[in-house]
Amino acid sequence: MSSRRFAELRQATVRTPWLPVGIVADEDGVVVASWFGAPRPSDAAHIDLESARRVRRIPGASDAITAWVDGDVDALLSVPVDQPGGPFQQRAWEAMRRVQGGTTVSYADLARMAGNDRAVRAAGTACALNHVAPFVPCHRIIHSDGTISAYGFGPELKVLLLEHEGALL
Repeated sequence: MSSRRFAELRQATVRTPWLPVGIVADEDGVVVASWFGAPRPSDAAHIDLESARRVRRIPGASDAITAWVDGDVDALLSVPVDQPGGPFQQRAWEAMRRVQGGTTVSYADLARMAGNDRAVRAAGTACALNHVAPFVPCHRIIHSDGTISAYGFGPELKVLLLEHEGALL
């Protein structure tokens, strides 16, 4: 679980072909919250979003979103992130960051990658509680039968992101 204190938070928005991506990062450029579209209360409940200073861009994070949109589907994986969560959630989020662009894994695969092959529901919960999508690419996690359903920003966006990355043809 994150116990970091933030001296200064910065917030920026990057346009994408789908929805704008909101980003909040600390003074070191570590992304602590991000979302598609307008922020919902749950997207930044773990930080004081009102205290974040609005900036045009956040070096590293804004550049990674632009590179991702331009076709470097793994650009997001190099941006440092930090979010609160229990030990299994942290392992699941780390595992999601090992899923390369253009590929998907199942929730069962994610549970195994996070160290507990019986924790399939917990893997799904880790996806649902991810506060730094798309930097932790939970959109790359699908059902074992290949179907796509839940995504915090809508299953339609999940399909568009996977198509963009070449995971769905």
